[in-house]
Amino acid sequence: MVKVEFPNEELSKYDIQKWLKSYKIAYSPFMKKEELLEVVKSNRKIVINIEKEKKKQLKSEESGSTSTSTSISVTTSPYKTKSLESPFKKFNLKNNLSNQIDEKSQQQLQMDLQLNGNDSEELEKLYPNLKRHDKAISNQKVINDLHNDGTRLYVFLSSTFKDMSGERDHLIKVVFPALNVKAKEKNLTIVPIDLRWGLTKDETNLQGQIELCLKQIDKCPIMVTMLGSRFGWVAEEYKVSNNNDEQAKWLQSMPPGHSITSLEVQYSLINSKHCIGTFRDPSFQSTVPLQHQSSFQVENSESEILLNQLKQKLIDSDNCNVLENYPCKFGGVDKDGKVFVNQLEVFGNYVFNKIWEIVQVEFSSPIKSLEFIEIENQYHKDILEIKSNNFYGRELIQKKINDTLQEKQTNNLISIIYGDAGSGKTSTLSNLAKNYLKDPQLSKHWKVLYHFIGCSIDSTASQNILYRFSNELNIEFKLGFEVVAQNPEKLRNDFPDILKKASKHKKILIVIDDLDQMATLNQDHQMDWLPDNSDLNSNIRVLLSCHHGKDCWEYLHLRPVIPQTFSLSPLETNEKILITTNTLEKFSKKLEPKLLDKLITKSHAKYPLFIQLACEELRVFGSFEKLTQFVQKGIPETINQLLLNMISRLEEDLGKELIKKTLCFIALSRFGLSEQELLDLLKDKKQQTTLPFYVWAPLLNSISPLLSGGDHSVRISFFHSTISSVIINKYLPTEKSQINFQIILADYYSSQADPTGNKTWAGTNLKALKELPYHLQKSKRWDLLSQLFMDLKFIQTKVQLGLSDSLVENYIDCLEEINSPSLSGERWVGANFSSVNNFSDFSSFVQYQIHNLKRFPAITSQQAYNLPDGSICHQYSSKLLDQEKRPFFKWLNKLQLSDYIISTLAGHKDFIRCVLYRDDGKLIASCSDDTTIRIWSGETGSLMRVFPQEHNDKVTQLIWRGNHLITVGRDKKIIMWDEYGKIVLNISDLGGNHISAIWGVTVSGDNRRCVTASWDHSCIVWDLENKTKLFDLKDHKNKVSACCYSHNNRWIATGCWDGNLIIWDAKNGTPIKTIKISNFTILFIHFSPDDSMLSVSSVDTFTHVFNTSKWEKIAKLEGHVEAVISSRFSYDNQYIVSCSDDKTIRVFETKDWSQVSLMTGHSGRIISCAFHPNSSKLRIITGATDKFIKIWDPKIGQKTNSSIQGHKKSTLHLQYFKEKDILLSCSEDQTFAVWSDFSKNDLLQPSKIFKIHIRKFHFYENNLIFLTNSNDIYHLSNFDQFFDGRFDGNHGFQRGSKQQDQHSEQITNFSVNPSNNGDIAITTKGGKLIIYNFIERKELFNERLGGSLSECVYNSTGDLLISRDTKGYYNIFKQHQPMKYSCIFKSNAPQPITAMAWSSNHFALALMNGDIELYTIRPVIHLWKTLKNHVFQVHGLSFSPKGKYLFSASYEKHSILWDVETSQVVTAFPLGSISTSNVVFYIDNFKQLSTVVSDYTGKIHNLRILHNEENYYDN
Repeated sequence: MVKVEFPNEELSKYDIQKWLKSYKIAYSPFMKKEELLEVVKSNRKIVINIEKEKKKQLKSEESGSTSTSTSISVTTSPYKTKSLESPFKKFNLKNNLSNQIDEKSQQQLQMDLQLNGNDSEELEKLYPNLKRHDKAISNQKVINDLHNDGTRLYVFLSSTFKDMSGERDHLIKVVFPALNVKAKEKNLTIVPIDLRWGLTKDETNLQGQIELCLKQIDKCPIMVTMLGSRFGWVAEEYKVSNNNDEQAKWLQSMPPGHSITSLEVQYSLINSKHCIGTFRDPSFQSTVPLQHQSSFQVENSESEILLNQLKQKLIDSDNCNVLENYPCKFGGVDKDGKVFVNQLEVFGNYVFNKIWEIVQVEFSSPIKSLEFIEIENQYHKDILEIKSNNFYGRELIQKKINDTLQEKQTNNLISIIYGDAGSGKTSTLSNLAKNYLKDPQLSKHWKVLYHFIGCSIDSTASQNILYRFSNELNIEFKLGFEVVAQNPEKLRNDFPDILKKASKHKKILIVIDDLDQMATLNQDHQMDWLPDNSDLNSNIRVLLSCHHGKDCWEYLHLRPVIPQTFSLSPLETNEKILITTNTLEKFSKKLEPKLLDKLITKSHAKYPLFIQLACEELRVFGSFEKLTQFVQKGIPETINQLLLNMISRLEEDLGKELIKKTLCFIALSRFGLSEQELLDLLKDKKQQTTLPFYVWAPLLNSISPLLSGGDHSVRISFFHSTISSVIINKYLPTEKSQINFQIILADYYSSQADPTGNKTWAGTNLKALKELPYHLQKSKRWDLLSQLFMDLKFIQTKVQLGLSDSLVENYIDCLEEINSPSLSGERWVGANFSSVNNFSDFSSFVQYQIHNLKRFPAITSQQAYNLPDGSICHQYSSKLLDQEKRPFFKWLNKLQLSDYIISTLAGHKDFIRCVLYRDDGKLIASCSDDTTIRIWSGETGSLMRVFPQEHNDKVTQLIWRGNHLITVGRDKKIIMWDEYGKIVLNISDLGGNHISAIWGVTVSGDNRRCVTASWDHSCIVWDLENKTKLFDLKDHKNKVSACCYSHNNRWIATGCWDGNLIIWDAKNGTPIKTIKISNFTILFIHFSPDDSMLSVSSVDTFTHVFNTSKWEKIAKLEGHVEAVISSRFSYDNQYIVSCSDDKTIRVFETKDWSQVSLMTGHSGRIISCAFHPNSSKLRIITGATDKFIKIWDPKIGQKTNSSIQGHKKSTLHLQYFKEKDILLSCSEDQTFAVWSDFSKNDLLQPSKIFKIHIRKFHFYENNLIFLTNSNDIYHLSNFDQFFDGRFDGNHGFQRGSKQQDQHSEQITNFSVNPSNNGDIAITTKGGKLIIYNFIERKELFNERLGGSLSECVYNSTGDLLISRDTKGYYNIFKQHQPMKYSCIFKSNAPQPITAMAWSSNHFALALMNGDIELYTIRPVIHLWKTLKNHVFQVHGLSFSPKGKYLFSASYEKHSILWDVETSQVVTAFPLGSISTSNVVFYIDNFKQLSTVVSDYTGKIHNLRILHNEENYYDN
């Protein structure tokens, strides 16, 4: 007797399904519980018999019976032992059956494998029964059916199940891997779709199951059919689901009696673009043992007739190539008890060749992976189609919007659609956009740009929106703009101009949906990126959607022209009926009037979302009685209740646990999941098995009504945010429950980003690298997060894959949460406080260096190593670089001062716009985008008070007026306060105020007047004493962003977005002078305290300084690599401080404009900087987008800050002299320096500095030759004279000889022959090359070569000399014998040459565009290769002593070490400024290869190259 426990009514539906599944009893996921119990009852006898068989088998095993196991072990599948090589290659059969093949068969097999598939005659000789029915293969535009990123081609495999496992295995394990090796040349991935694994004949008879198979066929442009002698399982009826889709309709049209395989084949012949049929040779059955014959025999005579008809259909089809009677042999029984065949090489070769022929025809050239912009556009296009197809009615609102768009004269250029959640905002916008796209009359005159925020990972950033729109307009209308995705500032500035220019061709309609999902990182939600009405014209209209009262709504309503608004009111009764009727019609369903009335009277039926969800529920009911019952009693009143009902039904159908996991993973994913991602997440943890198709297909089909793209979407995400909210509230109501799921997501993305698990981050899944930090943060795994963000390899990988913006966003988001007061207690479990501090250091490093890392991701470790030795980043990088053993720079004389910060003031909740000391230094005032003004103690830094919140938008600027404070903001308010926060005067109420945001305010020296600058293109001068408006300053043509009043009350300076600076007479507002600074926005202006100078801060990365006597530019301060946001003079006029988007603060000395301090410490863009009013304290205060105020000691004048840096101005020339271990340098600061014990000291130690203006020099054997600024060349035969003091800077040397060109032409350069034979080559501006021997005092060569010569260089042996002019022409001279030179080569480069260098075998020419051409010297001069990486001209160029490396330094502020042989960048070193023409390699006294490079600011950088591949120990 056997005892079996059968399910009863007490069990849940899911438990009953599990029980049925354990006995492989077929059931439908759509069955109710009572129907499932009926299935249990009808299968009781079968279950009892199964248990009896199990009991017998158990007894047999216990008694030692091994017959079955022996049989299986002898006939194991050959695919476990066979070499899985390409079908073209010879197979090595290693299984037992190979011994049974005679020699002749083996020869035939080898010949089979060598045939290319076209030698049919040879095949037919070997196999007389073999027939081929070949058809011409034509191009069917399969490229339109590719999936994912446009590179994935699906192939559907169809066959009977029981007898075809060998063929399927051969295709999966041999043919498709070989195809994918070949497909790489086409940039294709070929994916087989094999749905029948694990699917029994009963399961194929489930309701809706066949349709799901047919839907998969629709995805596959190619089908491969394998037929033997079996027709396959024939279902008694085709159980069709209630979806009434195309597959269901086709299935209903088919007569009964067809097998599942037959249905697949016939459907494929209609829908697939290419078909391949293969028929097994029936004669193979003679090799099948008698006990297994039934597995391969036809079921009955009727099936045989239908099978032959099916085969004939394949043969007769015009798009199907057929191989008939392919040979094979019986292979045995595999470990799972399935019979299989082998020796399938002819079959495999045929399928391989036919699929490859199709590929060759369809893809004649390699396909191009979809660009980012193409993938992004497809996301938006899909949403537009889906949402517009679900729109019905609402004619009135459509008419209102359309009428507004068609108005010719209106100020309503920007409009907002708003309404409750589920009111149909997205569908309304989609329908309107589609009408304008599809209607011939509208599309003729209108260009529509649409964007659905939240439809992709990148869609929430304004940068993405502006790039998509600008790129599309620029291409379509050929506008000629340079649209760069990585330059958000340029995108914002250019977008209004692009719109205006494009609107000359067509009217422009911009549609942007769901502004509430805008990113907050760069304040995108504040809508500054969207042009104002004043930036648009009547041919441009903007249509937006958002929720009433949220951030975007509020910010848009602070604009000078408030947008017009359209409210989506609740649906009218007729609209409810229309939407319900049309939605149900899609499913071929209809409600009786009484039921329809019942539905539309529900409280939330006023929302289209409710009706859509209700209709989705109604369509699952097959009987009228059940539908009636559901409408009358089952439909709840609200959207949330309806969603909960739907989820409960899904749990009943498919099991609570599966539904919970599926819905929660989708809800917690930021931007949805791919099908593969969701399948991976749902894998069985223990067995790591994927959901079988018969579970996955119904699951995807069942949840498809909730998905944005149904079950055909590439991205599985919910079509409405309400769905996610309901799911999270139901399943994950606590933070802890959410964390558990977030941990799973984080672990999954970690495995995708780092598939090997060894922290190499070798995965290519961009999404995984983006989402991993997000889910680690959401799971509160601060320990892993800090490890991740202190992993230099991870940082490098993200930057390398173009995710630098995402990386910065990760750091900022995490720091904000880590520093939040709520992060305490149990939420810190697992976190290490010291690692959090280290995390902050890495955050500062990444944000400060991100511009360098973008250019050279591979130098991530190098840049971290460049930080002070005590920093945590340096320590981490040191270990990593030593492990990698690749060459890198050790910066010997770097600054070790890392802590300039005296104190940090925290309290603001958003970007800090301005922070200033009061004139007595006792108070500090700050203003912020959080709309607050705060007063701090100037002595202790403690917060004293917060002013009343009178501003209702960001406070953009402030200025002290004695003890009063004036603030301005985006809300157009101008308020004067006393120091205690009491309003003294509301200036904006005086009349005649600005009509747009105010961004600047300044006070006259006598405090009687103030000036405000606005985006309305004007400035206003106010009389504060008389409380009146005096006059407007209106000459600017663009937004005015800065203004400043001189202290002597004479001038007002204003600057605007177009780069124009205007100086006005302060008395009457008359313009005195207009100066074009650049084409970039002016951000700040400041007069020096003595009014002798004016500084202008610009987006062009420079601070421009003018004198006020003639308004001439006297300095252009450089060093910053991004926009300079502010610059101010110190109160004693001696210094000027500047701050920048590059997160640095720089201090310059005004007497010679040399940089004297560089400070970093903010993690965000630095917006405001100012000196302490007490010059003796020399303190600087700054405010930044990281919401912190910092007070700094710039450490000006400290020995450690000046002695190791170099000169105060541009270093003109460098030379290292090994015998004396000295470095010599000359500079624009008119000094000549000798740095002693150069290789022995890490820091530069000047032994002598002389005041003389030398442009270039050469030192050898105690001789010094130098070119002075007065155009004289001196030869000093005894260098020790420098140290004897026998030197007069005014009259030259008391000893030495002066060498001058007899024609007194201006000398541009010279080069001394390194053989020390006394030859010196001189170039002149007049185009002459003069070679003079100063030992013999004899001229050897004097010839005018053409245009102005700029440089000449000897090679290391002195037998070759190259000269160049300013246009790209160059000449090479050879010294044939002492004192005789002749030209052996002349040519011209494609661009002007900017630098030249020699090695023993090559010479290099640097060109104006940044390219470096490498030439071979022997046996002939020949262009060898071109190095491309610099974007600006190179001015420093030098080969290493043995020619292994080339070092180049450029105007782009980067220097690169190249491997000459491989042309690869070995490492790079960012300079503080543009380079000068100085790069020197030298071997120090420790036999180490080092290099010295200088820059425009005068800094000399001493770099040792560690782990270099040139050996100097034998020298």
